[in-house]
Amino acid sequence: MDQVSLSGEGDTTHGVASSVSNLPKLVPSMVLPAQVAVDEPPEPPRIRRPPDLMRLLFETTMMLVVLLLAIPGASTTTGLETDIHNSLTIAPQLFLSTVTLLSNIATAVIPVGLAVERLYRREGRRVADAVIAAAIAYVGAALLNLWIDSDTSPDWLSEVLTRHLNSSTTTPLHVYIVTLIAFLTIIGFGDRPALQTFTWSSVFTYAVATLINGDSALVGLIVTFLFGRSIAFGWRYARGVVNARPTGSDVVMSLFDAGLQPVTCRWIGETDDTRRYEADTHDGRLLDIIVLDRDRQAVGLVYRLYRRIRLRGPAQRRNLLSFRRAVDQEALMSYALRDVGIRTPRLLAVRELSADAALLAYERVEGRTLEKLAPEDLTDELLTRIWQLQHQMQLHQMAHRRFALDSLLVDRDGQVWLLDLRNGEIAASTLQTRLDTAELMATLALRYGPERTVRVGARVLGVDAIGAALPMLQPVVLTRTTRSAVRKSKDLLQHIREQILAYKPQATLAAEPVKLERLKPRTLLTVGAGLVAAYLVLYQLASSKISPASIAASASPWWAIVAVLASFFTYVAAGMVLTGFIPEKLPVVRNFLVQVAAGFVSIVAPAAVGGVALNTRYLQKQGIATGPAVSAVGASQAVGFIMHIALIAAFGFIANTGASGHGGAYAPSTVIIAILLSIAVIVMITVSVSPLRKFAVTRLKPFFEGTLPRLLDVAQNPQKLAIGLGGTILLSLMNALCLWASILAIDPHAHISYPTTAVVFLTAQAVGSVIPVPSGIGTVELAMAGALASIGGLPASVGTPAVFLFRMLRTYLPVIPGYFALTHLQREDAL
Repeated sequence: MDQVSLSGEGDTTHGVASSVSNLPKLVPSMVLPAQVAVDEPPEPPRIRRPPDLMRLLFETTMMLVVLLLAIPGASTTTGLETDIHNSLTIAPQLFLSTVTLLSNIATAVIPVGLAVERLYRREGRRVADAVIAAAIAYVGAALLNLWIDSDTSPDWLSEVLTRHLNSSTTTPLHVYIVTLIAFLTIIGFGDRPALQTFTWSSVFTYAVATLINGDSALVGLIVTFLFGRSIAFGWRYARGVVNARPTGSDVVMSLFDAGLQPVTCRWIGETDDTRRYEADTHDGRLLDIIVLDRDRQAVGLVYRLYRRIRLRGPAQRRNLLSFRRAVDQEALMSYALRDVGIRTPRLLAVRELSADAALLAYERVEGRTLEKLAPEDLTDELLTRIWQLQHQMQLHQMAHRRFALDSLLVDRDGQVWLLDLRNGEIAASTLQTRLDTAELMATLALRYGPERTVRVGARVLGVDAIGAALPMLQPVVLTRTTRSAVRKSKDLLQHIREQILAYKPQATLAAEPVKLERLKPRTLLTVGAGLVAAYLVLYQLASSKISPASIAASASPWWAIVAVLASFFTYVAAGMVLTGFIPEKLPVVRNFLVQVAAGFVSIVAPAAVGGVALNTRYLQKQGIATGPAVSAVGASQAVGFIMHIALIAAFGFIANTGASGHGGAYAPSTVIIAILLSIAVIVMITVSVSPLRKFAVTRLKPFFEGTLPRLLDVAQNPQKLAIGLGGTILLSLMNALCLWASILAIDPHAHISYPTTAVVFLTAQAVGSVIPVPSGIGTVELAMAGALASIGGLPASVGTPAVFLFRMLRTYLPVIPGYFALTHLQREDAL
């Protein structure tokens, strides 16, 4: 990096030539670099680098993911291996032999050459580490191969990692490749991308050759690569690497190169991504020095990635910058802010310390940060100056993106200085400046209180600017330190909103928070749970040797037709439910199409949410006011919930009586009693525990609010009441019939009654819907297959494909007509 050095009290001096001309001249009284006292804690000879741990976790996780995905996809990988083998054998044999020979030579010669070069450069420890890692990988792979081939290992592990040939089976892990990968990972390529590309290409070619020759399986090769990398990173993290981080002496040398002439240098601590020093110079200045290096940047990488995934574009901070770009960004922000007259410590030098580290030297400004000011120093004049600083940044389209209490420095004269510029934005968008305003309000309210903060902010920025930031006032936009402090100050953000609305009541129209989150933590948990459930279903299908083609080929056509008709009549029943709970007359065909469209909407949103929203929107388009529309849908949901519980109990008694073969006593089975008792216990716990009761009321209130008046209106019309209740019961009966017909389509001789199937459907639907996965994908299949086994006594070879067929008819295939129904209704302005 080129030297950037500033001197004097005037404007910033740009360019290397002018920097050199402004360097202070050396005089005999100045100290030499070796004479500068450096006060810092001793550095260990070897350090454990966080990036190595993160790579170890990543490679290990990927290895587990590959193994898990390979279980249901074993037939697919086998077919892919065959396709690769067949396609490559078409090539001329001489060409294949030549390529294989060259790759063998390259994979043997290059590692030796790299080791010799490292030894010549006196890096014997790195060579020793590479050899030890390779030895561990060799022994580990050999032991794993012995265990996988033994009778004690799971059968699925051998199945996915090996390839069965005519007379033999391949080894699970390729010992030579795993040893080679571990060695190359540790030894490195010395910043030579061309050699690195050629070497890994040779390894890849060698691996493909082993696949063609039948020496390895595809999944086994992938796991081999990941296992070798895991061993290498695990050894490097456990052993540590030679500490090459810049020391205080390196900092001193760089400061001398920049012409700053330090006389003392002191280490003052570390943050998430920086190390900090301070130094006294020969001309009496005090320097604040920030050292950026890749190791420190990696400390908070997981959190930054999480924020990157969770937040939408403009709401994201520049938190995934490379080390080099992070240095450039901070320097650019410093120069830009000073150029427009905003106070920030003067950047005196930017120097590269090594390929992985750089320093930024600032002139010290004596003062205290906002969090350390005494209460008597928190005057309205100081508050006005802070808001004026934000006003200047808005005028020049700059955003700080980290307005925390420790980012605002107040000097001895009461002037405000801006610190921590690494997340700043040049040419910031309106949204980004509003986000800055919102965070600054929250930060200042921690010290000044909401009333003073908003009052002075409205006077400086204007009421409109403060009101425009209201939708951005969300915890998710705050920095970690500010967010933690806000959580301790109960309802602080709500008090700020109330103060803003007192100055600008019109802001009520825009008070709804802007959607800044791409994904909420709950959404991530829901998606993860859905993926796990879907994987378990696929695993069941794979372990049962079942495929959609085999289901279609072996299914009984007559029972399949019954299942299709039952699925069709569920939409008729759903239309009856909607018609029955609304006094107004609704078109029959359009009602039916709305329920078909709900099949498409529910695949992208939880069924209880997507269907409710779609039906409410439809009723509004039919000229029904929002209140009655919501009440009608809520009434149908409330009645459906009650009927669901009643039908579980009713069919439970019927199923047990039929199963006993006697017409006598209604003695419910143990499973049915357990189900009903579980429901009762859950209800009692929810009612008894205050937080759970409040949560249940909050979730259920929108559905049940206004339900009783709506039910009274419907009860005055017996025909409407019969249609509504009849549709509710018919909906459950047709779903149960569809499942029963699906079971008999797979096995016409299956010993399971319709009432038992109804209990299975009603129970599994309730259990699977607890996790709000769209359409219960994965969760319903898992719960239903388990219920068929535990309640119905069906083997997995019948229950799993039957559930798959049922879900195809009721969830996945209806998406296609649902899409066309939705677009048709939208064109007709019915939605």
